Amino acid sequence: MKTLRYLLAAIVALLFLLIVVLIGMAGDTLLSLWDRLQQAPWFVGALFSALLAGFAMASGYVIWKLLRPPTALRKQAEIVNEDSLMDRVNAAEASGLDIDQAQLELQELSRRRDSGTLYIALFGTISTGKSSLVQALLPGAEISIDVAGGSTSSVSRYVWMTPGGDQITLIDMPGLHDPKATLDRKLVDEASRAHMVIYLCDGDLARTQLDEIQSLAGLGKPIILALNKLDWFSKTERSSILERLRERTQDLGDIDVVAISTRTRASVHVRNADGTETAEMRDVKPDIASLARALQRRIDSDPAKLEQLRDAAVFTLASRAIDDAELKHRLQRGEQVARNHTRSAVLGALAAISPGSDIIIQGAIGVSLVKSLCSLYDLPVSQLEIDRLLKLAQTRINRHVTLIFAVAGNAMKAFPGIGTVAGGMLHAVTYGMIFDALGRSLNETLASRGELASLPVINRFTESLGDQLEKRTGDIVRLVLDAKKESPGKD
Repeated sequence: MKTLRYLLAAIVALLFLLIVVLIGMAGDTLLSLWDRLQQAPWFVGALFSALLAGFAMASGYVIWKLLRPPTALRKQAEIVNEDSLMDRVNAAEASGLDIDQAQLELQELSRRRDSGTLYIALFGTISTGKSSLVQALLPGAEISIDVAGGSTSSVSRYVWMTPGGDQITLIDMPGLHDPKATLDRKLVDEASRAHMVIYLCDGDLARTQLDEIQSLAGLGKPIILALNKLDWFSKTERSSILERLRERTQDLGDIDVVAISTRTRASVHVRNADGTETAEMRDVKPDIASLARALQRRIDSDPAKLEQLRDAAVFTLASRAIDDAELKHRLQRGEQVARNHTRSAVLGALAAISPGSDIIIQGAIGVSLVKSLCSLYDLPVSQLEIDRLLKLAQTRINRHVTLIFAVAGNAMKAFPGIGTVAGGMLHAVTYGMIFDALGRSLNETLASRGELASLPVINRFTESLGDQLEKRTGDIVRLVLDAKKESPGKD
């Protein structure tokens, strides 16, 4: 260990000396250049300055082009309001998209608006005392239970009236059983429909709990973080934990931290007449006053803001539902684009005068495939990017060409009347398999990433040329047979 420290110290010293030497050399060069410019005619200095400025601007532009985020990610998120959302809904409906989920979100929002009820979502892991909190906070509340979005976890809804006359619906979310699990998207969606969130814990936050709170804070609505079982801790421990909770959540959003105790039974030491002591379990009153005050303060401070935050979150849910419908529609259209180009490649191979054994991506069809799919996803693409993608694809094809021919030949044997036919039909099947794999890989990558990322596309393409190659071969052979009927002059 001591030798390693000496070695690191020596390396640092050498780096320092190297930097000093480089600075000295650069300084000497700059001073020498300055002296020469001072002695030269004025237009030489002006020309040098112009060239230097032009080079700096060109370098800055190149760096900006290299470092800027992809086009799909540079688009600023538009603020979703009711008017813009309805415009999207109408446009999506006119385009034939499935907007049922978006309409359901808006219908539920309308119902909740009309009810005048304040909705609060209660989150917390198993054993943090959520059930005890419900009993302490809502004595005599009416309960309804349903299933959370088709999952096996039930969501309980409790309705009651506060002393201030506010009607509240508390949505008790199922606790997480697996400490490594993350919040289900459907539960987060349910929290989006609420006005505020209560998150219950019984100590310092685990990493997964902090991640859950961060996800909920991303919804942009008030959160009350309630430390339960405060009777477990001494005053010093309680203060330390509360301070720690505030420190860890202060940058996440609008979060209040309170301490409560939902215990209703406690062990009490009783002194007997003979002077001995015994422990007895007695009823105790839950201490949830700080939580009740925090809730009432939130309700009274700015109820209109709570409505706006809830509405904005629901608008985002509905907008996301439309995004999902658009993506599904694009995926389906992308599959059709891939099929059309696969058919074109097959027809091109059948029409070839003398197909050879070297499989290459047909230039015009390959370029058209990439351009068509990028256009479908509203992504600009340069010829340089297309050439790079097709070149990478060709490299992978060269590695798998023997396997592709073998799979194509075996697949053709399964069709009566073809046997081991080689030549044009074998070539056509091979081209069909390649373009089908490339089109599907590109379509799926554009849908999942929102950008033309060559390496992920090629990785999917390579996977399709490997284990998944035989799954689509039968369909490709049938496509070739259909195309052959349209061009019977080629064997």
